[in-house]
Amino acid sequence: MPTIELISVDCVCVPELPTYESFAHIAETELIGHRGLFQSVFDSITGIILHLANKDLEGKDGGYWFAGQIVDWPDSDALKFLPETSRDIFDLMKRLIAASPKQQIIFSTDYQFGGDRQECGHVTLGEFFKLHDQDKLQYNQLWYIDEAG
Repeated sequence: MPTIELISVDCVCVPELPTYESFAHIAETELIGHRGLFQSVFDSITGIILHLANKDLEGKDGGYWFAGQIVDWPDSDALKFLPETSRDIFDLMKRLIAASPKQQIIFSTDYQFGGDRQECGHVTLGEFFKLHDQDKLQYNQLWYIDEAG
């Protein structure tokens, strides 16, 4: 199952965030990924990390959080959120950008069957979701998202 993690860059404390109907999340101040593919990047920055997960993991402490039930599994290798999840993730990302002193977040996925590790560069939030809608997001990618766009 894939992990999906968001980092609010240079954010010093976890902002107040709503509970979402379509997924669970847990926030931590120690930037440690649950699978480790991008840990070298996480080690080079500061901020808070949110691990996204299937809704049934909400309220459970410890262990690894997986997000296989918040994505669509099309026949392609594209990372595609379920429609109801996409709206909530957009809202969460906007909130995390606002909480970052740099107005920047990092979005990463780690999936054992997802292909090679890729750092993909900087996009706005609008550009990120445009890539999503065009099926151009893949597993095992890391994106820097710089503004609400």
